[in-house]
Amino acid sequence: MTFARATLVALAACGVAASAAAQATRSLTLRDVLDTTLARHPLAAAAQARVRAAQGMRTTARSFGNPVLSYSVENAPFPGGNSEPAMPRETMATATLPLETIFQRFPRARSADASVRAAEADARQARQQLALDASRAFFRTALAQVSVSAARDLTAWLDSVVAYNRHRVEEGVTAESDLIRAELERDRAATNATLQEADLARARAELAAFLDRGTISGADIVVAIDDAPLALPPRDETPSQRPDVVAARERLAAAGAGVTAERAMIVRELGATFGAKRTAGTTSMVAGMSLPLPIFNSNRGEVARANGERDAAALELAARERTASAEVVGAYEAARLLTERATLLAQGTDGRPPLLARADEGRRIALGAYREGAVSLLHVIDAARAWSEARVTFYQALYAQHESVAALLAARGDDLLAELPQLAGGAHANPSR
Repeated sequence: MTFARATLVALAACGVAASAAAQATRSLTLRDVLDTTLARHPLAAAAQARVRAAQGMRTTARSFGNPVLSYSVENAPFPGGNSEPAMPRETMATATLPLETIFQRFPRARSADASVRAAEADARQARQQLALDASRAFFRTALAQVSVSAARDLTAWLDSVVAYNRHRVEEGVTAESDLIRAELERDRAATNATLQEADLARARAELAAFLDRGTISGADIVVAIDDAPLALPPRDETPSQRPDVVAARERLAAAGAGVTAERAMIVRELGATFGAKRTAGTTSMVAGMSLPLPIFNSNRGEVARANGERDAAALELAARERTASAEVVGAYEAARLLTERATLLAQGTDGRPPLLARADEGRRIALGAYREGAVSLLHVIDAARAWSEARVTFYQALYAQHESVAALLAARGDDLLAELPQLAGGAHANPSR
């Protein structure tokens, strides 16, 4: 009995050392991950580049047409011919200003403005999706850390059981079958710990893709563990400010302005000319205007195309609003159910302690009863398995609730980075807890 107690004391000392080593390593919080992702990820920069491209198109749409300068000479002799022409020489210099860009500029500018706003909304949507993907990778890494910690703890705990049974076998007070059964269970737990470590390595690599590789590598990632459910946002079934809904609305506005622009293209090549003409030493003014007669409507097809695009944009907006409302309802219901369950697991119910406290107590009682000979080894092993499974189940439910709240915020159109105080409550830096 003294040997077993000494073994447990040594294991506790190892656990304290592991905990201190884990605390020495700075853990990444969700804010760290989102800050780095939104500031340095190539997809976030690509979204901003598309906004700059749309702004360049707006500059082009707002520009005026360039005037056309012309100079002509009449009654001039051919090279090598008679230098005295039969008629007096005439010279004329004119400037023609295209007028069609003036009255076409306004609908084009409105369409370009709406396109820029749509590109900005698309950029917000891309950043929001990027933040949501990064948060999911963060929570997956956190759950993998918990699974590895639980598997290692179970293995170390079973090591103490193996040492205890080996000592009792040597004393001749326990059957060797109990030692063999404990060793088999310990080896199974060690194998499961290795499998969990492999899953943690994959989760860290997935999270590293959202971080700056110049400052951190996938193998070094340690994330903060959260022990509390997140606050459930209020219900809102009209997500009118969602970036994708805003983008669809602006594309409809751009398509409507495009129809006006195409109708203005019925009259083309409209221009005003002004200049001077010199004949026989006399200078006179030249003025005129060119106006093609729209007898044949050559732009009828483009007007029909623009009308079709406007109708399609209106239908896409209606579909997007319907989908957004349905996504908000589904995300809220999922978050509500998971919040209720995670809260019960974290706080307990009907006077019972929380799930993790009950699991710890059950394992402790089973081990004490086994030492007193009141229960068999299988009962102790079942209690150890129940402790490990309860721990993993608790954090599975907890991080599923975290992901559901983040998905609800994204479905409502909220900025995840702005809502980060709600997404970081209760986090601590000890990944081995």
